[in-house]
Amino acid sequence: MQEKLHSVRGVLFDLDGVFWRGDDPIPGGPECVAKLRDAGFPVRFVSNNSSFDRQGIVDQLNRFGIDAQPDEVFVATHALAREIARREPRATVYLIGAPGLRRELEERGLRVIDEPEEIDYLTDFVVASDDPELSMAKLTRALRCLIKGAKFATPNLDIVYPVEDGLVPGAGVIAAAVSAMAGREPDVMIAKPKPHLLLQAAKSMDLAPERCLMVGDSLRSDVPAAAAAGMPSLLVLSGGATREEIDKAELKPTFVAGSVADVPGLLGI
Repeated sequence: MQEKLHSVRGVLFDLDGVFWRGDDPIPGGPECVAKLRDAGFPVRFVSNNSSFDRQGIVDQLNRFGIDAQPDEVFVATHALAREIARREPRATVYLIGAPGLRRELEERGLRVIDEPEEIDYLTDFVVASDDPELSMAKLTRALRCLIKGAKFATPNLDIVYPVEDGLVPGAGVIAAAVSAMAGREPDVMIAKPKPHLLLQAAKSMDLAPERCLMVGDSLRSDVPAAAAAGMPSLLVLSGGATREEIDKAELKPTFVAGSVADVPGLLGI
């Protein structure tokens, strides 16, 4: 399989568990990206993050010493807002989510409704995601919107993600609660493990998918997304996955490494 690395000309990176865990940086991230760029490898950042907009991801990368531009970032919040707007321009949305997701929705011309008396009758989509102020009142409002015919969308279905001291619940937990109430899966969800974000990132580099390497930390999202996109995958052990889980996984990554610091060496840089 080593020939798959020899053909790589661009690299896609997940973020949580790859460059940082919560507020703790994972050593070697800035040096890895700098070495790749110096060697002529274009880099893209592909994340299921459901709290930040694209600029928020750029700011986070910069905070951890990694230079990035918005057009290098392919994040679930941006992709979801774009897809909803494509399906229903100027749709109304009831949002269970963070400010970054709200900004992406509004920047696409979607109307995020807050007034309770409006929501039941005017909502086109319920969007469910990470929400630091989640409450039973919000879930009840979402349920009533769904009963009256609103569609259901979510940025991702990730159940957990890594932080400094272990794993914490992800947006998928809230999406699962809404799915249970709705009695159906989301009508819109295009993040990993689906291949859309990866394919868009590859296209932005003018590279065929098989010429790109997806570097991530998740057996549930990064590895299947790469496989669906036709890309080789490199799973780093700095996030949530263990070698025991890899051995038991039905779908295995193409390569495994300790951390992002190993990537340049594997590519011969």
